[in-house]
Amino acid sequence: MTNRDQMRIKSYFAKSVDLAMAQAREELGPEAMLLNTRKAPADQIEGGGYEVIFGLAGESESPAAASITPAIAAVSAAEVERRVENSAPEHFTAELGRLHDQIDEIRNLIVRSSRAQLLIGRTVPELADVYAHLMAADVEPGLSKDIVDRLEASMATDAFFAPAESGQANTANRWKALRSDAARLEAFVRAELENRVALAPHLGAGPGMDDQDSPVVILVGPRGAGKTTSLAKLAVSRVRSSNTRPVRLLSLDVSRATAHLQLQSVAATYKMAFQEVPAAYLLPGLIAEARQKETIFVDTPGYTGADANAADSAAAALAECPHIDVHLVVPGYMKARDLRVCIERYGRFRPTKLLVTKMDETNSFGSIFSEAARAGLKLSFVAHGPAIPQDIRPVSSEDLLSMALERERTHAQRVA
Repeated sequence: MTNRDQMRIKSYFAKSVDLAMAQAREELGPEAMLLNTRKAPADQIEGGGYEVIFGLAGESESPAAASITPAIAAVSAAEVERRVENSAPEHFTAELGRLHDQIDEIRNLIVRSSRAQLLIGRTVPELADVYAHLMAADVEPGLSKDIVDRLEASMATDAFFAPAESGQANTANRWKALRSDAARLEAFVRAELENRVALAPHLGAGPGMDDQDSPVVILVGPRGAGKTTSLAKLAVSRVRSSNTRPVRLLSLDVSRATAHLQLQSVAATYKMAFQEVPAAYLLPGLIAEARQKETIFVDTPGYTGADANAADSAAAALAECPHIDVHLVVPGYMKARDLRVCIERYGRFRPTKLLVTKMDETNSFGSIFSEAARAGLKLSFVAHGPAIPQDIRPVSSEDLLSMALERERTHAQRVA
């Protein structure tokens, strides 16, 4: 990377925004770019004040600007050391999380502020809109740029090998005609997004298994994510389908009476078997016995860091069960960092799919997409309300396209 490809950043603190901006302009010059403005931490300026973050792209003749990067490194290192030394042990984790959030914020600001530079020279002007939509949907900035880069390369290569039509004497003419085709752009975007995150809107450990033998579906995830309600929705949808095999609900969540009451009520209403499982080691035997004649849905408790032993026991028991379909259930509004921690915590259960709940409480799908791509997880179902079984549907390519193209998202598609 050359100096011209880099952006140097620096924070300025003052009693007012105007004073901080004046300091920045004096030191960095008129070409400096304002990245962010916010209240300064209480311990940074006595009596309170503001922080403005400026960035300067490329080389500069200003000696002060040339020294920004080492100055920031020194200030950052000193600041981290000071905060850690002054933090009590019980506050260290929170302080470290705050520093990580600041680093992520600055990185994202840099990528967003470089939007114009990222799009200079693009051979497909429409990709500017694709990039803007991805960023607005909270797709991770680096991933957004990589998607646009790959789209441009794929579309250019395809145009090069496309057969010529009348009046198209060369590749350049074919390219000009093809690049403005909206349907063609949508097809390339759809293929690129599905290549990043696969869609698996079915029950069972493999494609089409929900049309063959009985699947064993396991839902895992944090407390409050909506596992029990999602389990009920999927089970009732299964009962209402043309499949005539009976359904059995197993609950490993013995700590919550409300979860049992909900599943018992659903089971009684739709003539499903329900069984509490008091210990994880009993699961392999129960599943092996029932899977030959019933479709099985297993509800599990949410595990925190303090429940590591119980989580390990449950994961070990499920590992003894072949061909199980494990979905990690997460709310759609979960922040990217929290989602990443959640995926790591529940990795012991070896989930292959993400089931996204509470999509009626957010308009963003980008964090889910980004972390699914990072973890190599498929997307299975989307839940968007409390109604059983209406408010759940298979994920579709429209959920992905809505992140990148101008279109309305719909809940019309339901579980069959």
